[in-house]
Amino acid sequence: MFIKPFKIKSNILVTGSEKKRLRQRVMAQFGRVDEETATSPLAELFGNRAKVCTVKIVTYHEEPVTVYTCDKLPIFFELNGKLLPTVYTLWTCPDLVPAFTTHASVLPKLANGADLMIPGVVKRGTNLASWGRHQKDDVVAVNLTSNRAAVGVGLLAHSSSDLYMCGGHGVCVRMMHVFGDKLWGMEPSVCQQVPLHGSVVSVPTEADFPPLGSEKVKPAEESVKQVTKSMENTSLTAKEEASDSDGSTSDDEPQPPEEEEKPPNPDDLIKGALLNAIKLHGKKIALPMLTSTFYPQYVQPEIPEGIEMKKSSYKKVGTFFKQMAEEGLLEIKEEKKGIEKVTALSLEHPDVLSFYPYKAAKVSTEQDGGGAAASGAASNPLLLTQMTAMFAVNERTAKLFGCFNVALGKTLDQTQVRNYMRDYVGRFKLINPSTKLVTLDETLKEICGTGEELVALPDLTETVLNCMTSTFEMRSQKGAVMKGGKRAVIHLTTATRSGNKKVTLISNLADYGINVNDFAKAVKLGAAASTTMTEVPGSKGEQLLVQGNHIKFVFELLTTTYQVPKACITGLEFAKEQKKKKKK
Repeated sequence: MFIKPFKIKSNILVTGSEKKRLRQRVMAQFGRVDEETATSPLAELFGNRAKVCTVKIVTYHEEPVTVYTCDKLPIFFELNGKLLPTVYTLWTCPDLVPAFTTHASVLPKLANGADLMIPGVVKRGTNLASWGRHQKDDVVAVNLTSNRAAVGVGLLAHSSSDLYMCGGHGVCVRMMHVFGDKLWGMEPSVCQQVPLHGSVVSVPTEADFPPLGSEKVKPAEESVKQVTKSMENTSLTAKEEASDSDGSTSDDEPQPPEEEEKPPNPDDLIKGALLNAIKLHGKKIALPMLTSTFYPQYVQPEIPEGIEMKKSSYKKVGTFFKQMAEEGLLEIKEEKKGIEKVTALSLEHPDVLSFYPYKAAKVSTEQDGGGAAASGAASNPLLLTQMTAMFAVNERTAKLFGCFNVALGKTLDQTQVRNYMRDYVGRFKLINPSTKLVTLDETLKEICGTGEELVALPDLTETVLNCMTSTFEMRSQKGAVMKGGKRAVIHLTTATRSGNKKVTLISNLADYGINVNDFAKAVKLGAAASTTMTEVPGSKGEQLLVQGNHIKFVFELLTTTYQVPKACITGLEFAKEQKKKKKK
């Protein structure tokens, strides 16, 4: 149910009386009225110091759901008037609902949206009592044979008697929430992993059973001999270890204790990342540059994994840059409140000259192949998306690309088309060795539609590209995210609200893979203005509204930090004109 992303409509802190009613409702539904004490684990979720919020969300399939959170951690969600606990609640209260056990290999299937089937359930017996005494649509948990902790929550598809009579076929539990889905990761700062609560049942593995057609089982006498021999070997090794330990204790000189390795200092590692960036890219960096662009693009990729700014003494990126400026490694200039730029780098600083670069990192916004793209996406928090011109095979060019098994409607980029054209003229030997021109065959003549028989290869390729259907593809570090014939453009406009107040409206941010919430935070901090999300009828995605005219700041943020091409942004003419200073 929460495999795909959902939209948050509201997040409201509940009052004390509402919290009390919710607590009573939970106790009554799950039969815990007798345990309603302040020390019970379930009651601690609704304690006096706990901040319980009601979050209204809409799932990917447009289903309204109410989620109750405790200190940003989802604990219950309401569906059709019924409360269901999350895995976090079941880890605190393991016996809140009955549990069905399955194999660990089934968990990836559940995480992809599948229901728990009857053949996948591990039972302790084959009679009716092994299914329990449950009714249809009862709330149940799902755990694994290797761990008693719950990994999913769902509703029972049939009653216990019906499950017993199904003959081992059909759905057992309709999964509503699984470990690792979007509800589990609703607040990344408080996400938890599955705790270890002990195994439920020991299930025999394939190693416990000899394969069919293997050697026969050895007689009992031979197995007894092997056991006796292994026991003798064990006793001999024990005697040798005892003699070695006696010899070691007889020495007068005690062995010095080994020194424990101290963990690396995060401050030194982060400063080293800056020195590495200056050493490798200092002469190539185009300055001035916003600190919000300089840090994620050049410094953060050089920081070792597991090291965060929060764990250092700097705590914040702004504090780090100020400290480095005091040491003389760089120069920063504050243009507006909260907007700082790196204006110069000290390449002749003693620390830079004495520093030896530890890796040759490549800073690139283009998509790399294979593991490079994955590592780039992990090191760079910004999802930089680029628009690439694509060309689709149409009916006019289908015969040409059919020789290479390229189907009708498939999109190719400019490089692929050039390679196919080079292979085509080479395969059919159409190049004249004396003039180096291409002799057009019937297929190429139909495409070009000219009476000329000799054409240069670059001109021929350009003609084929013009004959193909022009489209665009949005490519990011995660791959192609969108295809379409229309060019994706971010629109910046201004409007007037009540009281003659100006607001800035930003549309189509999602087309470039930009996280709208993160972008709104950056605008809120940089422009010192409040932001809200609004939905525009008849258009896809949400529109960001910023109080005041901040067209110029948003344009700078998009083109520098998010590296959106200037040609793909409209509305710069609505920017507020700066007043000219009067000459004294």
